[in-house]
Amino acid sequence: MGPGTWHIYNRKLSTLHQSSIGDSRVEAVCSCGMAKPYRRCFHMKRIVLILAVLPYLAMAAWAQETLGVEEAVRLALANNASLVQSSIALDTAKRTLDVSWNGLLPSLSVGAGASRPNVPSPGSTGSGESYYGTASAGISLSTAVMGSMQVARSQYDSAGLAFQVSRRDVELSVRKAYYSILLTRESMLVIERSIETAQNNYNQAEVRRKAGLAPELDSLTALVALEKIKPTLASAQVTYENQLADFRQLMGMAQDQALSFSDSLDTATALISDTTAAPSEETVYSAKDKSPAVTMLAAALALARTRKAAADRAVYSPGLSLSMSYRPTWSNDTSKDSGSVSAVLSFSTDKLLPWSQERQAAAVAADSVATAESKLAEARIGAGLSAKSLARRIAQARGSLRALRLNVTLAERTYALTDEAYRFGTKDVLAVQNAQDNLQSARMQVLSQMNTLISAVLDLEYALGVPFGTLGRQS
Repeated sequence: MGPGTWHIYNRKLSTLHQSSIGDSRVEAVCSCGMAKPYRRCFHMKRIVLILAVLPYLAMAAWAQETLGVEEAVRLALANNASLVQSSIALDTAKRTLDVSWNGLLPSLSVGAGASRPNVPSPGSTGSGESYYGTASAGISLSTAVMGSMQVARSQYDSAGLAFQVSRRDVELSVRKAYYSILLTRESMLVIERSIETAQNNYNQAEVRRKAGLAPELDSLTALVALEKIKPTLASAQVTYENQLADFRQLMGMAQDQALSFSDSLDTATALISDTTAAPSEETVYSAKDKSPAVTMLAAALALARTRKAAADRAVYSPGLSLSMSYRPTWSNDTSKDSGSVSAVLSFSTDKLLPWSQERQAAAVAADSVATAESKLAEARIGAGLSAKSLARRIAQARGSLRALRLNVTLAERTYALTDEAYRFGTKDVLAVQNAQDNLQSARMQVLSQMNTLISAVLDLEYALGVPFGTLGRQS
């Protein structure tokens, strides 16, 4: 059982213990009335409660999925629906490649027949019946076959690259979702602390009002402030549940699967730490070649060039046909063998005409190559600019995060001093409420900036094509 399960167990055990022994702790005697020391009775009841509750808690722990970020990535890579689809596409391309040579298979045919003339030939001694068999084989050799094999190879390479990019996309989504859930959960804790503080402020205002030290307006103001925070917590809880639902879908889990997260925000500290070195200009510049979008377009360009080469060869290359036939015939107790072997080298001159189907196909293939080259050049420029923008955003976000953390320290100190002044009567309840609002806002701003920074670092690692966590390990 994980730490969360033991916490639930201890809490339930404490509740059951208190309800079971009642006032036996006060009386220091067994509630059953037997002459046994209280300590022994207490231990006996504790053992019984453990035996009764432990199986249910064990079942709950078994049904709950406890995930660290790395475990979540591995689970998603094994069960994500989009990856299953990409895997099917890769298998299809592999099967097509494996049989792409089937254009080199010869055509084989066999047959048998019999014939009898309606009117026998004059002077013939028999009925004129004849029997024959046929066997033939032929093969056509052309550059189109080799071209189709090369195209199948390029398609398989593209499908393999697309599968790897899909895996990177899923891993990026999982890591972002995992840290976003942790940040949302932390924001809920911040709001809960604010509610607790607002409740204490209201209680103090009530005490001061009843003692005649503060007007009723202070108590009412504190109550309104308390009630205003509660919907914020409800909204955060809805966001949290929606994030969990999306996360389960990303994992390929059932929506009723219980989840527990073993990692904390400390796992992302290296990504946003001030001591982590910024990526070098050379590293950022490499994004123009290593970005997944660029690599996918490079593969598309290679495939377009392969198709263009195949289309060009189909226009200017001749074809070679080899065939062999064998036809034995039996008639009137005689037999004869007729067969042939032929080789034909041919070239269709109409393919050279500009309006021919082959020339048009070659022109379309050339246009596809030009389009792919333009897209790749544009993507390389865009990838470099995007990586530089992400690097600048990371540097700016780290500076903002430092300032926001200092702002939290200031807000905490301001609230403490304002609350103390309120208790001494030198500040009103509105000043306390403003200080509390500023503190909550400062804490929420830190969490929001952390989310922005973590997402930017993950996006930059994705754009650079490096393993996730690489930038965090650089120092």
